[in-house]
Amino acid sequence: MGARALVIQDGKILLVKHTYTPGWYTIGGGIDKGEAPLQALYRELQEEVGITPIQTPTLWGFYHNKSYKRDDYVALYLCKEFTKKEASSREILEAKWFSLDNLPPDMSPGTTRRLNEYLGHSPISDVW
Repeated sequence: MGARALVIQDGKILLVKHTYTPGWYTIGGGIDKGEAPLQALYRELQEEVGITPIQTPTLWGFYHNKSYKRDDYVALYLCKEFTKKEASSREILEAKWFSLDNLPPDMSPGTTRRLNEYLGHSPISDVW
């Protein structure tokens, strides 16, 4: 199971590039044993991009993901109120803010679908 976030502020979204796969992604990762989804999200936000939510992120959707030939579930949150400081992670090659009306063409398919849902360009699905 995973927890991810759409980190949005002032009409922009924060996306990351990983060191191990091409493209831009939402921030997040796997939920550790004994960890709740929201706890995992707070940990991933801090580790990957130095974000600490000020207000509890809102659950945006819960998705089923079969892309790795196994059942996987992703809790996606919307995070709009936070503080940010510098962070360094071996997993993150780059973190960058993009205008919601000028998104990068090389976003991951899941990130593209989630942003299309958020922007109202497509209905919310339950499949990642």
